[in-house]
Amino acid sequence: MRQRIITGIAGGAFIAAVTYAGGTVYDFVYFAITCIAIYELSRVFFGNGFDYGAIVNYLFAIALFIEKATEYKHFFDFFLFLYISLNFLMFVFNKKIDVKKISEIIFIGTYVVFFMYHMMLMNDTPYAWLVYIIAFGSDTFAYFTGKMFGKHKLYPEVSPNKTVEGAIGGIIGCVILSLVYFNYLRINKYIYIIIFSVSASVFSMTGDLAASKIKRENGIKDFGYMLPGHGGILDRFDSVLFVAPTVYYFIRHFL
Repeated sequence: MRQRIITGIAGGAFIAAVTYAGGTVYDFVYFAITCIAIYELSRVFFGNGFDYGAIVNYLFAIALFIEKATEYKHFFDFFLFLYISLNFLMFVFNKKIDVKKISEIIFIGTYVVFFMYHMMLMNDTPYAWLVYIIAFGSDTFAYFTGKMFGKHKLYPEVSPNKTVEGAIGGIIGCVILSLVYFNYLRINKYIYIIIFSVSASVFSMTGDLAASKIKRENGIKDFGYMLPGHGGILDRFDSVLFVAPTVYYFIRHFL
């Protein structure tokens, strides 16, 4: 527990400093986080962090990083087309790549590369902080509520320790934190914010459960060992992956 707390504080301080700095530094750190997550999940699916399935996703991540960090903006749809086309070409012409493998490759591209890309899109905005507030705040409220009041299991086949009471506590905590933060930003669309907060908290828990299901299906405890006491990058950013797109599209279309 002591090691987990130390890692959490150090990691949180680092991410906070990077987010405060913004700019290219922020984009590069999230690009690096994306590549590490690709490596971790590729080892689970392919047994090798530099398999073809990993390499094509590294290339996808590089393309999106270039698109975000340079003048080649608004090329996302083109890069997405190239990524999908390349995968289908390899599926057709490479006998070693079957439907299962191509599905796993595109799963990584969607789950890791595309979802994490939304953190780059919120660079130098106050909404990157909102992702952290929701992902980590919801998780914290859920943990302590579950510890104190948890009786009914939420999804024991995937995550035996999560409870319905903890999930409700996480949602309530998320609503409170979001209302406080939006009030700080002088945004008072309360009905929208409450609906958004409940949805974002559910997506945060879904991200956590998705990672747990992947680990359980593949018989592993953690995705990696980079973060002592926490596991790998995916173990720490599983909720962020789902919350980032939720925040981005809410801000873009409803505020």
